[in-house]
Amino acid sequence: MTRYISPLRYPGGKARLAGYIKHLIDSQNPRPTHYSEPFCGGAGAALKLLIDGTVDHIHLNDADPGIAAFWRCVFTRTGEFAAMVRDAEVTIESWRMAADTYAAPLGKDDLELGFATFFLNRSNRSGILRARPIGGFEQKGKWKIDARFNREALAKRIELLGSHRDRVSLSQQDGRHHLQSLEYLGENVVAYVDPPYLVQGDRLYMDSLSSEDHNELASVLSTSPIKWILTYDAESRITESLYPNHRCIQFEISHSAQVRHLGVEYAVFSKGLRVPKFEGVIGKDDYLWLTV
Repeated sequence: MTRYISPLRYPGGKARLAGYIKHLIDSQNPRPTHYSEPFCGGAGAALKLLIDGTVDHIHLNDADPGIAAFWRCVFTRTGEFAAMVRDAEVTIESWRMAADTYAAPLGKDDLELGFATFFLNRSNRSGILRARPIGGFEQKGKWKIDARFNREALAKRIELLGSHRDRVSLSQQDGRHHLQSLEYLGENVVAYVDPPYLVQGDRLYMDSLSSEDHNELASVLSTSPIKWILTYDAESRITESLYPNHRCIQFEISHSAQVRHLGVEYAVFSKGLRVPKFEGVIGKDDYLWLTV
């Protein structure tokens, strides 16, 4: 299988957790057949689990209008969208048009908004939607705006994903509401919750969460009947106030925003979730239990 499945670039590197999440799903009894990402962004882990057959069905949700429109295009207007990718003119003028569309999504058709979002993700520094284009506006840098825009390879990824459309559910809800909508699945679903960071909100998403939003998310998760794993930036509030009664582990993961480096994050686990050994997310001895 190709190393990259998602058409979106995602600086958080969470697709690297797909192997561990597969191990986690396999460890449950009964074994879930559904998998959800309430803040899906690039959906790197979800798509790997879908394509390799770890789960029968994935649920992708993102409240960002552009991200949600993009995924609807991939799975419901596959041919049209792939053709747009193959025919794309990757220029600063096109970038400005895409930025204007993404900034004012109201009333935009899915193809227009979804493609604008995709265009910015592939042509911006680190894939961050509000960043500047690769190479700058004057295109004097070493890398040019089309450095990460391999039209044919990206179109083929989109076509591959579109062939699995019957195994994918899409939504554009608040992540907390999406989690509540999954409750009917009970033990047959595992959710990977990867919200905007507490401290660093400038990621793939256009919108960050307020302190109250993070509190409400913790309340929803703490009372949810479904099984979940949550990742956050390493911040004391996670164990001290938001999830004091849940198991929490500190781990290292590679980040590629601007300069590739190892970042420290926390993973929190729902009660009742069987948690397999965490070793080897990116190497040995890269984790530390904080609460058990």
